[in-house]
This record gives sequence, structure tokens and C-alpha cells, in this order.
Amino acid sequence: MLTLLHNAFLCTGLSDGFYPDGAVLIRDGKIVWAGSRSEMPAHMEIATSRDMGGRVIIPGLVNTHAHGGLSTHRGCCDEGDLFEWAAALAPHTSHLTTDDNRRGSYLAIMDMVRNGITTACDCTRYGAGVFASVASEIGMRSLSGALANSPELRPNGRPNWPLALEETSAAIELHRGNRLARFYLGGHSPYSCTSDLLRDVKREADRLDLPFVIHLAENRRENEIVMAKYGQSPTAWLDRLGVLDARSILAHCVWVNEPDMDILAKSGAGVAHNPTSNAKLASGIAPIPALRERGIPVGLGTDSTLSNNCLDLFQEMKLSVLLQRAVSLDGKIMGAREAFTMATSEGARVLNWDSEIGTLEIGKEADLVILNLDHPLGLTPERVLSDVVYHAGPQHVHGVMVAGSMIFENGRLTKVDEPAVRHSIQQHYKHHKH
Repeated sequence: MLTLLHNAFLCTGLSDGFYPDGAVLIRDGKIVWAGSRSEMPAHMEIATSRDMGGRVIIPGLVNTHAHGGLSTHRGCCDEGDLFEWAAALAPHTSHLTTDDNRRGSYLAIMDMVRNGITTACDCTRYGAGVFASVASEIGMRSLSGALANSPELRPNGRPNWPLALEETSAAIELHRGNRLARFYLGGHSPYSCTSDLLRDVKREADRLDLPFVIHLAENRRENEIVMAKYGQSPTAWLDRLGVLDARSILAHCVWVNEPDMDILAKSGAGVAHNPTSNAKLASGIAPIPALRERGIPVGLGTDSTLSNNCLDLFQEMKLSVLLQRAVSLDGKIMGAREAFTMATSEGARVLNWDSEIGTLEIGKEADLVILNLDHPLGLTPERVLSDVVYHAGPQHVHGVMVAGSMIFENGRLTKVDEPAVRHSIQQHYKHHKH
């Protein structure tokens, strides 16, 4: 059964993939054709035809770094650098339960879908399978898992290894055959994990054929801590431990120097860039142009609602450009095309999912966003790209499709009762200490 989306300005995410009379054909959740309606193959037996009313269709946005389970505590600490902020958060978050994680995940995923995000890489401490279960219920794609900690280095909260391994193994079994859910194993950071723990986590990730996720070089003090302890930068130390390769997803990478970037390029690892979070926590601005010049894939991430405080990749696209220009005084150092690529196809590459998502082309999953965009002078490829990065926001999202299923349309989520979910969460915290 074929579904046709037509009368759209189609942006496929490919370099020459703009079609003012665009159309997308979908069968069994996958794209069987995308391009100009006038060039669509004839004699196709279309079961459902949907007129997009001249709206813009883009690939689904890929959020490469999030902490959805913390979303119940949005705004509980908005001051201080990374380490000051983390210390202030500990009394609020170190006691959170798996049920708290589930409530936060609902809030995060509902917001992400409303904001045009179709895939998210989520990190938690406990409950490695929770985010995937909630995301699958709502219809969003996820790569999720838990970040292990060494209790002697991060004493707040309960130890979570090998619990994270056990939870992840159980989640893999639970979601076997679910093409919306993938999993990873990870470590929290070089300053909160011992060398033995990181080697152990990476060894288990390789055994299970999973990606490895870690926060890296997020803050200058992190570099100072690791340098004092091991005589190397965090990046060089992880390289020495043998945990960096093409399956590694590295969040932040703000404080990386030339030798560090050379290590990352050689390893094949990908970077999750979180411009808003890094700015809010006074961490700095990651050297994104230098990373990408070396061929290092870079995606965009929102981080958590504690450090952002919203889950909006339109904001991250815009800031990723503006911050680079502001610090370099170079108005051409990054542009809209680079930001859009990081939010879509390059983000998919960071997650090792680019063979299936990130662009709208034959054989890939039908993950897309329908935008209410217009322009007083008319839509052109240049104006669409400019508007998506510098003008658009969640308010322009008309519809969100994942694997051929419309999971958000006309202001409402289609698979869950969002008002009821939000009311239930508010009622819980109204009657429980938090």
C-alpha cells in the first residue's frame, strides 16, 4: 500500500535535493520515491494521497544528546558553571527513581516530537530501557542507554554498574524486532569513571555490538582534573584506554586542542555538539569548523532541560552558527547548510544510523517533518534553508512522521493522550515530595 505526500516544497537533505513541486511515496514505513511530482513514476497504485498544501517537508531532526529522564526538574538550577551546577543539582536528582525517569521521559519525548525531533540519543543513570519504551509508545525513534559511574569518583547516587549492563541486555530483548529502538553502553565521563570501568564498559559494548557513549572535554576543569591525574588530556587518555573508535559517540568536545582533534579524526568517532548547554554552563564553544574540516562527524544535541532548558533543535541550529561567527569574527565560518546538515544527515551519521535516516531518499525510513513556512517573496531553496535555520521554530511544525506513521499533526500527538499524561505527572508531584 502506497502513501503519497504531494504539493510540498521538498527538501531531501541532499545537496541538490530541493523540489518546489515535491512529492514523497511511502510503503511499509520506507521511502520508495522522493522528488518532483512531475517526474514521479507513472502507474503507481496509490492507496492514500495527502495534499501538503504547499508546506515544506524536511528530514526528521536528529537529537544526538539528551537526558530526557531529568525533565521533571527543569529549571531547578540555572546558575553556575558545569561543576557548580552539578553540585547544586545533586540533592534534586541523585535520588530519582525509575518511575521518575519514566515521567521525565514522557515530558521530554512529547516536547521533542512537537519540536520536529524524530530521533534522539538519550542518556540516563538508572533504567536503561525506559526511554526506548516511552519513545516507542509515542512513535519516536531512539538510541538510548545508561552511563556508568565509578562510585569512588561520583559518590552521589547508587552505583550503576553492572546494573546498566543488565538493564540494557533486558531492554534489547524486550525491543527485539522494534526498528524504532536501538541501545548503547556508555560511561559518564573521564573524571567520573576509572580506567578499569571504561575498559569494561567498552568491552561489553563491543561484545554486544553496541555504540559507546561518553561526555568528553566538556569543561576546562575536566581537562585540568584528568591532566593532573593521568598526565594527558581527556581525549588522549580515552585513546590510550582504547575506547575511541567509529562506534564512539562523544558529547561536547569543547576543550579539545589540535592533537586531540587529530586523535578523534583518526578514531572515526562522532561528536554531539550542544551549543546552548555549553553556553549556559559557561563551558565554552566547541571548535566545530575545525572538527568538521578533519572529517569528524558532528551532530547537534539539546542536552537536558536542566542545562538548556528546552529541547529545540531549531534553536541549536541557529546558535551553532551564530556562536561560531561571534567568537571568530568571521561571518562565513559556518552557515545554514552546515547547521541543517548537522541536525539531520550528519547527526544520523554520529549515531551510526545514516544508512536508514537523516535524508529523504529511496530505501530510507520515512522520518520527516512538515513545516508551515512561507516567504513574502516565495519559497526558493535558499530561502527555505535560511528560514529553517534562522527563522523557524517549534511553532512552525505542522506534522511529524516516523517510519511512515504520522505521530504529530495539527497540534496534537496521535498515539498518546498528551493532556492526560501531563496532568497525571503534575498530580503525582503535587502529592509527593520532590
